[in-house]
Amino acid sequence: MLLSEEEKKQILDKYKNNTSEEVLKALKRRFPVEASDWMINGVGMKMISVEGKSFWIEHHKKYLVGKISLILEDLFPNVDTGTLRRTVKFYLDLMK
Repeated sequence: MLLSEEEKKQILDKYKNNTSEEVLKALKRRFPVEASDWMINGVGMKMISVEGKSFWIEHHKKYLVGKISLILEDLFPNVDTGTLRRTVKFYLDLMK
């Protein structure tokens, strides 16, 4: 699904000053998102691989936020849990 500039701006405004750039960079490196050939209602689905398993972002977002946050907590002990979870959610929202 391609986001319009207005939709991207709304997502960015929603998470403004509530995310960690350091965690976001790690997310982009460790959890790349790939487009799938599957289409639902004319919208292309995107998948993310977590610990060797692939998940549809659209259908597993809440689970993915929790799973990825748990993985990253050990890597970023200086980032509070709320900021870490918001950063993961922000990353998944941008990738949808």
